[in-house]
Amino acid sequence: MKKLFVFPLILLFSMGFSQYSISEIPEDGYLKDFDIAVDIIQKQHPNPYRFHGKEAIIRKLDSLRNEIKKNPGYINLLINNPTRIIGDGHSSFGTDPNYFEDVIHSTYYFPLSTYVHNGNIYVNGANKYAIETGSQILEINGLSADTILKKIPKAADGNIKVEDLDIPFNIPFILKNSPHDFTLKYKALNGEQKTAKVNGIKYPQYYYETKHAVLPIDLVSESYGIYGYKIDAETYYLSVKSFSYDESFFYERLKKYFQDIKNLKSKKLIIDIRNNSGGAISNVALLYSFIAKEKNFNNEYKYGTKVVDINYTDYLVDPQTNRYYSDKDIADQNNFMRQRFDKAEKGDYYFGNSRLDDTYIKSYPRDGLFFDGKTILLTNNRTFSAATYFASLFKSEKRGEIVGKETGSCSNFTTAAWFLTYRLPHTKSILSIPRTEIFFNNHDKENVAKCTGVIPDYTVKTDFFLKSLKEHKDPELEYSLNLLSQ
Repeated sequence: MKKLFVFPLILLFSMGFSQYSISEIPEDGYLKDFDIAVDIIQKQHPNPYRFHGKEAIIRKLDSLRNEIKKNPGYINLLINNPTRIIGDGHSSFGTDPNYFEDVIHSTYYFPLSTYVHNGNIYVNGANKYAIETGSQILEINGLSADTILKKIPKAADGNIKVEDLDIPFNIPFILKNSPHDFTLKYKALNGEQKTAKVNGIKYPQYYYETKHAVLPIDLVSESYGIYGYKIDAETYYLSVKSFSYDESFFYERLKKYFQDIKNLKSKKLIIDIRNNSGGAISNVALLYSFIAKEKNFNNEYKYGTKVVDINYTDYLVDPQTNRYYSDKDIADQNNFMRQRFDKAEKGDYYFGNSRLDDTYIKSYPRDGLFFDGKTILLTNNRTFSAATYFASLFKSEKRGEIVGKETGSCSNFTTAAWFLTYRLPHTKSILSIPRTEIFFNNHDKENVAKCTGVIPDYTVKTDFFLKSLKEHKDPELEYSLNLLSQ
């Protein structure tokens, strides 16, 4: 259910329009679309001031608007778009495919694959400049690594620290002038600081380099979505990269793997939900039912919103067809929400009623193929939305230890479920807004504002990370195997 801000390239191929170019956008069109986006967020977001008060949000919006006013342009609008300051990782500001294709073809990208770990940027693969894998990048074109990490827009809830960033793609957009070449300072593996000049690369080469980086190791799971195999005589690895499946299909896949675990008599299990962006929240409990300790476990969540109706009706589109909503479409959407959300006795919230979700089971039964051995869960910043709920459930039920990085969305609630998509009139940018929040484990109060992701029990230290990277091994997986062997 998660949507990212970071220039979603999938839009380049998923929507068809007549050909046009950025040069056709009027200079005042960028500010106009920024103002429209602000108006939509203020009127339509289920709780835009959850993490920052209204006055603070307005100050930040004014600052972003001034950046666009000083330098009106397509990339400047994307980098300074208003979704980036409300603390909602599900709200996104995406690109129009034809416009952004112009940007892609005219941009030179940073040529070295990178990986961010414990606040440092590392070279993540072989390259023609003989810069060793594991070398630490200190500076690119005069920008320190710390400044680079701060400037790249992040998709996360609240103020969660995010390290899973695409440096090579984003670096040309945060530099003042998109360069053809890059000068970097880096620290080699022997500790010596060096300087190198590297040539920018075009998009096809950038894409090639991302597929030949060392990390992530597990590319099979990214393709299959759900994938499992035996690691050693006692340990089984199960990777789940999405919960966005039909429940029947999801169950059949899980049943297959947990039957394998039973047949192999595996005593230890590693479940990997890194880069799992979420999906159907009902599938979370389904997966957990295969590892639950008790015959029944508590699966409790509640939908809530301060905005039931569609208050901003202009520019609404169906994201699948790009067709603008009719009056009937809007009426149907309003009726759907009004029938499923009731006003709370106190406060401004509407909460979902029993008609909302017929898949909701509070006391969820354990599956007959359940695994009761030792279990470790792998998470990272791209563990999001429904996947964060799984991590939260795993932790609250004390099912095992968690290894990796903090999840990108809040451990006690998140925004998600239904979305409204707007195609802004001047830049054709795509603004997506969630319609509800989801509160986990009785967190349904209006004053719920504290947000941390699910915090892992173990984060891989830098020395162990670099050793694994140099050996082309998955650091979190290797660390988990060490824990299980103790």
